[in-house]
Amino acid sequence: MKSQINWGFIGCGHVVETKSGMAFNNVKNSAIHAIMRRNINVARDSAIKLNANKWYDNIRDLLSDNKVDAIYIATPPGLHYEQALECCHANKPVYIEKPFTRNYDEAVKIVKCFEQKNIPLFVAHYRRALPRFIKIKNIIDNGEIGNVMGIDFQLFRKYSKKDTVAKWLYDPVLSGGGKFYDIAPHAIDIIIFLFGDIVEVQGYATNNNTNYLVEDFVVMSFKTKNNVLGTANFNLLANEKKDRMVVYGDNGKLEFSIHDNDQIIITKERQQTILEIMSPPLIEQPMVETVVKELTGVGKCPCTGREALPTVKVMDLVLSDYYNGRNDAFWDRPTTWKFGKEK
Repeated sequence: MKSQINWGFIGCGHVVETKSGMAFNNVKNSAIHAIMRRNINVARDSAIKLNANKWYDNIRDLLSDNKVDAIYIATPPGLHYEQALECCHANKPVYIEKPFTRNYDEAVKIVKCFEQKNIPLFVAHYRRALPRFIKIKNIIDNGEIGNVMGIDFQLFRKYSKKDTVAKWLYDPVLSGGGKFYDIAPHAIDIIIFLFGDIVEVQGYATNNNTNYLVEDFVVMSFKTKNNVLGTANFNLLANEKKDRMVVYGDNGKLEFSIHDNDQIIITKERQQTILEIMSPPLIEQPMVETVVKELTGVGKCPCTGREALPTVKVMDLVLSDYYNGRNDAFWDRPTTWKFGKEK
């Protein structure tokens, strides 16, 4: 086991520079060593911002750097598959951003490659490591609202034409889907984290905007292995912003947001308990800390590549009817994945 993890970044856009990147320097026994971006000058600028020692414009040179102990992949999902396999073949542990991949088949192949070579692979479902969601899980697991019977989740986001400036996000070859595919993994993974694997799901998706072809309104219904029933609505063309999950137990109700720092509200017999638990400024830092601890042999990360597979499977099934049979930039998604033990 290494006592210090020196990271190489593949991709380093605005979100990494301003939100997640510095977490790798802030965590004990962790430091950013090198940045790889397609443009060497841009890579150098990012390296300076994140206090990295080296910068490269291709993966081969990054992976050949003997000082790089592990890789953070933060590129669009359409690039994850080939990049992750290159890292695997170079025997480098990987922490990969969500969405994990464009589809379940790609995710399974990545996981198998890393498992066959016994190389650690982690996925950035970082809400699992946040104190806010650890507390919510404790509330549910301790039976504070009784036996959970149902879940209702709504996520609304406003749209403006300037959103399409991030062209990759609206190109399923690079993104895997639309804005839904980018944002929904957070909610789906938390549902699985809190209530167990989803064993049945039915989804419907539509497009309501001529500026792009990807889905922008998605509804799904599901059942977890614990017989919890739920619905989730994702409206990416709303005239308001909304983020609310309501959990119904036979002895109370729990309400919270997935993406915001809204109050956590427990309601029982007309009495409310309100909790204020804020996420840290660098929201990925607690998760990065768990990755570093596992790589240095003193802890465990709550989301390995295998543990991330159920979320990708659900995404595939929810969007399968929408994407299958299209003749443009889309591709067919399997509709026959079986729930249960992952491949």
